[in-house]
Amino acid sequence: MGADWRRLLDSADCRLFYVHFDERGNSATLGFETREFPVDPPPEWVEKGLNAFEFYLAFTGVTGLRVTGWGQAEARQIRVAAVQGGQPLHVSLGSETSGIVFRASAVRLAKSRAYLASDSE
Repeated sequence: MGADWRRLLDSADCRLFYVHFDERGNSATLGFETREFPVDPPPEWVEKGLNAFEFYLAFTGVTGLRVTGWGQAEARQIRVAAVQGGQPLHVSLGSETSGIVFRASAVRLAKSRAYLASDSE
């Protein structure tokens, strides 16, 4: 999937459903789900009729964590941007007045899976 997660995050159909901070490793893990697949998905996903995809991004070297509020509105506004020179990453969930903001030295795809979701999801 490589950097295809950036394209998926820009999708209007990408939903944040998991946020976890681990102070022991100065890390943050964010989980997303979408009805879009990465570019060139494995043929068996289509053959099995899978229609949903979830992925987890693990951010390391987290600094500058600020939480000013959290709810459904904040979870819909997701921005991950590289600061000048590519490092560190700036992550913003929500708005300037309410949400979660942090910087990270790196990000990697920690886990992903395709699955069959009901039409009601």
